[in-house]
Amino acid sequence: MAGISGTSSGSEDALELMLGRLHHRGPAGKWIQRGKKASLGCCVLPSEAKHSARTHAQMGDTAAVIDGHLFCEDESQLLEADLLITLYNRFGPSFVEQLDGDFALCLATDSELILARDTVGLRPLFYGYKDGALYFASEMKALVGLCAEIVELPPGHVYAQQQGLRPFKSLQHSVPQFDSPEEAARILATLLRGAVEMRLKDGNVGGVLLSGGLDSSVIAYLAKEIQPDLKTFTVGIGMNASEDLGLARDVAQYLDTEHYDYIYGEREIEQVLPQVIYYLESFEEDCVYGAVANYFAARLAAQHTHCVFCGEGADEFLGGYHELKEARNETEFLQLTEDLIGNAYHTGLQRLDRMMAAQSLEYRPPFLDGRVTAFCSKIPPAWKVHGKEKVEKWILRKAFAGLLPDYVLNRVKQPFALGAGSAKL
Repeated sequence: MAGISGTSSGSEDALELMLGRLHHRGPAGKWIQRGKKASLGCCVLPSEAKHSARTHAQMGDTAAVIDGHLFCEDESQLLEADLLITLYNRFGPSFVEQLDGDFALCLATDSELILARDTVGLRPLFYGYKDGALYFASEMKALVGLCAEIVELPPGHVYAQQQGLRPFKSLQHSVPQFDSPEEAARILATLLRGAVEMRLKDGNVGGVLLSGGLDSSVIAYLAKEIQPDLKTFTVGIGMNASEDLGLARDVAQYLDTEHYDYIYGEREIEQVLPQVIYYLESFEEDCVYGAVANYFAARLAAQHTHCVFCGEGADEFLGGYHELKEARNETEFLQLTEDLIGNAYHTGLQRLDRMMAAQSLEYRPPFLDGRVTAFCSKIPPAWKVHGKEKVEKWILRKAFAGLLPDYVLNRVKQPFALGAGSAKL
């Protein structure tokens, strides 16, 4: 993760101003490249400071900055920004269709400037114009006063100054075939294990945000298998008011992780709320509720590691939301699911990104791995919300039956703010 920005105005002061406003997204270093078409910049997180090509690169007249992660088996030795330029040289402007990962990026040559964002919208990107010059940045606050109007680049879109805004087709992953719930559950577990393992390879991940619910417990279980010294982090407003605190302690004990938790109260919420809203860039009520808990969780984790796993994405792709139980048929279920996925970048993913960034903490959600989400889209709705009891995420529970305690496998999904207790205040 990084803070990225740039402008075609040629103004060094504007670029420095934007990077200063994004300092929280990368306090460990700063990089600026001035080109004929545009000047690009990024600020770097502590977890990325030793691997500069993950966030920025320059080859000849082509420069690139990226916030996020890319995965490429054919070019496994190339880090993210280097990979962008390599793919651009090979495929031209359609290089974005070859990208596998979560990203917001800019690539500039002497004749073109291209912005792009992944299809889920995990990483933010905004842009605008003033006096004919383009400005872009990871967060809206960086553009205030520089642009007449600030526009969010939609997920799954690419913007080029020569061609304008257009959607692009993301990399298509082959999906294993299955004939039964048992087979689908085995494949899902295998794919999730692979997603976790791939995200652990660089050694940066030090812990998991653990609520004691199904999603984060699955990720903690898989990560602990590979990395025994895993830390886990939980927050809440008190043992009696926060269901997460007690259950997370039980899961941490079951997995034998080095566990940390933090208890906060109403007065402390009042104290941090202005900061939460500033970083969140939203007044939306439900988003703010969850962001408060995320803010404290990120602050706790940042005291012990530079990078964490989290369980985001399972609810959207595996039927975790209770409103899906009201769907009258499969068509309505699929439409509701599509709406939830399509709006995640303005709800759960926005609060996740901004609160992690507020504490300069890198985050990685294995449930949003491209292979995992492609497979989840093929699982029948009846295996996601299952039976007369309408058990949410049934196939995920089945995939980890016998591996996690029953109190985890049977726990009913709760919004993060409710589990932490913040929503009760």
